[in-house]
Amino acid sequence: MTDTEQWWEDVPLENWQPTLEEPGWFVVAEAAIHPEIRDLAEQMPEFETRLYWDDMGDIHASISPYIMPLQSWAWFEEQIAIQPHWGIALQLDARFHQLPITRQTELVLRYFRAWTLVEPPTQEQEQLLLRLSDWDVLGVLWQSSDAVYQQHIQGPLQQVAYWEPEQPEVKVLRFQPPVLDKTTLPLPIRLTDAQYQALNIWGSRQIYRQYQDHLQAHHSETQSWEQAQFDQYLYQHITQANQLGFQQPNDVVRYLSLTVVFGEQFTTQPWAEQILKSPDYQGTQSRMDRLFERGLDELDKESEKS
Repeated sequence: MTDTEQWWEDVPLENWQPTLEEPGWFVVAEAAIHPEIRDLAEQMPEFETRLYWDDMGDIHASISPYIMPLQSWAWFEEQIAIQPHWGIALQLDARFHQLPITRQTELVLRYFRAWTLVEPPTQEQEQLLLRLSDWDVLGVLWQSSDAVYQQHIQGPLQQVAYWEPEQPEVKVLRFQPPVLDKTTLPLPIRLTDAQYQALNIWGSRQIYRQYQDHLQAHHSETQSWEQAQFDQYLYQHITQANQLGFQQPNDVVRYLSLTVVFGEQFTTQPWAEQILKSPDYQGTQSRMDRLFERGLDELDKESEKS
């Protein structure tokens, strides 16, 4: 996902507000951000509202997201949408509006629970606790999904909306009528490689930008790379660096520099293979110290030849 892509529709607040009078609206609010959310939810004893369930729900009730029927615009503004990135409104598809409110709430809760604790693409990786109540997380997941997975993300919903306090517009993701057939995902939901990668890139974006700034400052050829290309490059090679035992940022950034200078497969070159198979430390020099120093020597040799 690039920073310039827009996957939602901007709707003037004065046009969106009246739609909240329609049936089927719910909110997802974070108790971790606003402690009073838990009290608000517990004032609705006829509904199960806590998103976290079983032991996880009991232990983490004070930081769980809560799902509640929307009361009014004033209630949403004053109690829910109080901080950027937190608290979204969503509307069930019209075909569910005739159901009792308890059944509607159950549908929404079941939907969000399905997307809360998800499986990674491979069994070697740990389960992920996905914060779909964060508009940015929803966007990353949506844009990294194919058409089939987008239907599953849509689920029983008609639209999802996010309003940031004091803003004149609302961000709205509207869906086509849901396809209610036999293509439901087995639970727990397993993310695709593309979804997992996009979420990891988004979660690591701050340190990714630091690595990007370093590479662009020291390797002019990277200055023309598009953002999506840069994100992909960083994800792939940071993963490789970690797998080789390079976890510290100073080691990772040097590994990235070596991949730019010598190519992505530089680790297969004899001089690199020899060092990568050596102990973590020799005297005071770490394995990356030796690898980077040898890389500089190889550059000097190539300069002498030219």
